Amino acid sequence: MVHTSNTFKSKPKQPFKIWRLLFFGLVFIVLIAVAFYFMKGWLATDYLTKIQGTDYLTGQLVETSNNPIKFNVEEFKLPEKNNNEGLNLIFFADQYPSWEEFESDINVLMEEMKTIEPWQSYQYFNIYKINPKETDICYITIEDERKSTLRCQLEINNYLNNLPLENFRLIVLSRQEFQSWANVVRYENSGIFFSVTKQLSDTDKKVNGLLFAHLLGHAFGLKDEEIFVLAKAGGAPHTPDGPNCAPDVITAEKWWGDLTKKYPEVGYFKSCCGDENYIKPTQSSIMNLNTGSPIVYTYGPVSEEYLKKVLTYCFTPGSNVQVTTDSGFFQQYPEFKECLK
Repeated sequence: MVHTSNTFKSKPKQPFKIWRLLFFGLVFIVLIAVAFYFMKGWLATDYLTKIQGTDYLTGQLVETSNNPIKFNVEEFKLPEKNNNEGLNLIFFADQYPSWEEFESDINVLMEEMKTIEPWQSYQYFNIYKINPKETDICYITIEDERKSTLRCQLEINNYLNNLPLENFRLIVLSRQEFQSWANVVRYENSGIFFSVTKQLSDTDKKVNGLLFAHLLGHAFGLKDEEIFVLAKAGGAPHTPDGPNCAPDVITAEKWWGDLTKKYPEVGYFKSCCGDENYIKPTQSSIMNLNTGSPIVYTYGPVSEEYLKKVLTYCFTPGSNVQVTTDSGFFQQYPEFKECLK
């Protein structure tokens, strides 16, 4: 009877003990998740506020401690995985209603871009995202412009200064309507200003992906292979200094004559950099969107080979390239000596 009685009295304690273990286990998991969330923000903030930033319009160093915009998890998202020495792309939202729409458009453009070489084979993208609370950083202007153009206030540097990046491509995705454009540079930092008036869908992602690839080509030095340029007016966009636009046939033969023997589509065609007498390597390419030529989803052998070298030499971890690796390339494009280790 004693044994039976003890067994009976112990039964109510078992479900209570299990319930208590489950409750405290759940609380423990929640606390760990909350701690991880805040620790992630604190660690990122601590790391970023220890560095010096740069005013990317003037090139002058500025103390991050003097920056009125502080790094915060509401406006900034860092790459899930950082590829050291990889290609840094900073997507900046202009007048987006939500993070969801902003990231959806980024994903569409990146997916379409990665269907095109050399981006398809490249693996070292670092995607930074900034969705500012301020809504008046960028504005439309038509004064002294060929068409309506997006410009941004100097305050945009306050956001960029929170990121520990020396070399990057800034991509402003804007809900405002204007002619998308890009700076034409080679190694230095550059900007792409892309008009996305509504959320990208399956029906328009191909067209927008093609235009994005065109503007990204400008951000690495590719020129327009057309009369009506999409790059910023004045200066470099109209200079036929390669890699895909030459001032004359003699120069073009020097630059890509070897590729005419390997690729039947490569030759010496008139019209690029806004001048009908300059010479381009192919009749159709991603860098030619306005002359009525057939639409193709390739940069062409000349531009593709150039981009592959840029990505390999400057934005691939452990490349360890030297001037002697490709002396002809670095002689023609001395800007890229900056990326040598």
